[in-house]
Amino acid sequence: MQEKLIEFIRKRDYKLVKELGQGACGKTVLLHDDMINEHFVCKKYCPFSETHRQELFLNFVREIKLLHQIHHTNVVRVFNYYLYPDQFTGYILMEFVDGSDIEDYLKNVPEKINEIFLQVINGFRYLEANNILHRDIRPQNIMVTNEDNVKISLLSRICG
Repeated sequence: MQEKLIEFIRKRDYKLVKELGQGACGKTVLLHDDMINEHFVCKKYCPFSETHRQELFLNFVREIKLLHQIHHTNVVRVFNYYLYPDQFTGYILMEFVDGSDIEDYLKNVPEKINEIFLQVINGFRYLEANNILHRDIRPQNIMVTNEDNVKISLLSRICG
């Protein structure tokens, strides 16, 4: 049986809300999808250095495959990706966390430290059970939503 390629007619369009940051391997922005009225975080993978760009792109593809399989209430979800192998670049679309980083959150509500700590442990336990080493644990990568839910961001794994 011959495999049939399914082509999608409409490409998805997003509105740029704001830039969130830029690092050695690309830029991160906040996008809005008017069709479903949702926000997403998008990281464009495009390293400044051309030296190892092809090799790092292959790492980026492996990371997407790994992160796309992860689903836990305390880990930021990956929704989609767009790859352009001929240019060694791509995009990854992730869950937007409306809240603050864990350090700022606990400054404002220190009485919730035990509840938050348990959620952090649950998230990292899940990652460890799935053989994922975070490599960049810091307050900016552990967010707490406005509903008091911890979300560990793996976005920083994407570079190198």
